[in-house]
Amino acid sequence: MPYWKLKLLLVAAGWMLVNAHCAAQAGNGADLGRSAASQPQAAASATSRGGSPTPYQAPIVVPSAAGTIVSPRLSLPGVVITPPSTPSFTGNCDSAGCWGSDGTRYNAVGGSLVRPDGRMCQNIGGVMQCQ
Repeated sequence: MPYWKLKLLLVAAGWMLVNAHCAAQAGNGADLGRSAASQPQAAASATSRGGSPTPYQAPIVVPSAAGTIVSPRLSLPGVVITPPSTPSFTGNCDSAGCWGSDGTRYNAVGGSLVRPDGRMCQNIGGVMQCQ
């Protein structure tokens, strides 16, 4: 027999002996074969427990340290639709830049043109394309 089976058998036998001993004490030594769970026991009366029964008490409610937690209200997202700007046609160009048909001055910087708001533009076929 393997060692672990022998060990398990000895532990089981020990538990059976302890259970029988406890049953004998609970039944005042009447029968060693019966377990304590199979013996009927009467409920102890309130006087034998040393007092009267206590009425039901509701559990204590402890407030949260964070207080009442309120979920944040999110506003509806604002959608801003900007229509594309009307194209500006170049009218008069010189070495320093061009004038647009709407009166905007496009200053020449390298190979590009720059609007007054700093956006880069290109003159493509007489129409200013800005990024």
